[in-house]
Amino acid sequence: MLFPIAMALSNVILLLVLMLFALTLSAAYLKRDVWSWPGIWLMALFGMVLIGTLYTPAPWHWVSVDLSKYAKFGCAVVLMLLLVRFPQWQKRALWAFVAAMLFILASTWLNVWFVLPWSVTKTPGWGLSHHVFGDYITQNVMMSFLIVFALSKVQCPWLGQTSLFWSLVAVLGGFSITHLSSGRTGVLLLLAGLVSWMLMRWEGKKLWIGLSVLVLIVSGVLASSSGMRERMALSWAEFGKRDVDVMSSVGHRAYNYRTVPKMMAESPIMGHGTGAYHTEICRFLDKPEWCEIFRWHPHNQFLLFGASHGLIGVLLYIALLASLYRVAMRSDHAQGKVLLVSFTSILLVDSMINSPLFSSRESHFFLFMMALLVAMNHKIDSQNTVLRQEI
Repeated sequence: MLFPIAMALSNVILLLVLMLFALTLSAAYLKRDVWSWPGIWLMALFGMVLIGTLYTPAPWHWVSVDLSKYAKFGCAVVLMLLLVRFPQWQKRALWAFVAAMLFILASTWLNVWFVLPWSVTKTPGWGLSHHVFGDYITQNVMMSFLIVFALSKVQCPWLGQTSLFWSLVAVLGGFSITHLSSGRTGVLLLLAGLVSWMLMRWEGKKLWIGLSVLVLIVSGVLASSSGMRERMALSWAEFGKRDVDVMSSVGHRAYNYRTVPKMMAESPIMGHGTGAYHTEICRFLDKPEWCEIFRWHPHNQFLLFGASHGLIGVLLYIALLASLYRVAMRSDHAQGKVLLVSFTSILLVDSMINSPLFSSRESHFFLFMMALLVAMNHKIDSQNTVLRQEI
């Protein structure tokens, strides 16, 4: 519940969990049936990060940055091992996240009329960008997943109190992304989550009707929101000037897509080493003064792994994503399957336009929610059944 709102406090709680895990470590955590392929690929990725420290040209400052970011991979695996054995805590953990996001959703809407002391946005008013914590991109990432969760709770009869409540949550969450935020990333991630949800819930004629309705809804949102139309027009304008204005949102990403592959080509298999992206990318920029702007991350998780850890790093990340889909498709946990597929699609799309496993708040969400959803869908007993509980 804490990490969407108070990241420092959530880190303290996580540290306590890790300490207690170490104190209670037993052979039960080493059994084959409590491990999953996503956990194995996460450990392999972190192993690559550790190996990369042996040949990196980067100074310790930048090596330590990457180590601190990717150390969360190990934390996620620990959470997988813990949660897979305790289905009741899976339920509690997911509802804690939902409670935090409902608080954020309510605060976002209240911020249109009131100045809330805990909101980042201190100016009320319609037509402005409102977010409660971190930045609007991170909030919209998590809000996209909350909307998928809300839709997974909508059941027949459609007019029941529970279904109406979660339908309202989904609608308000969607409008918070499209009308109360200045970003464009959230819209793409919401579409990824919604399309995945439809693919998992419907088939045949019903699926095509659903996708058609989604197109109509998107068209209606564009027509009803001048802010959305301006954002789409700005995206198109930035794309047209991508070779000239490399400091715009689209231009910055396009420049990374042209520049980082040149760095990857120098060391295509193993990469340049842990932390090396932050120093070596400066050699490939057109102007030295751009170094501080482009060196943090390339707004693409695949490129970041490729630059620092080569083709091996990229393939390990692809294997992780594929294993998440595989766990979902082999699961018989109806709700957990839908949530994991939609979550993985959101992560996949975000990885193409951001660096979600490097950015602090996004990596908190993606890694720890990944651990929870894998535990919910993981088969762990000798009869190959699922210890599960409907959320």
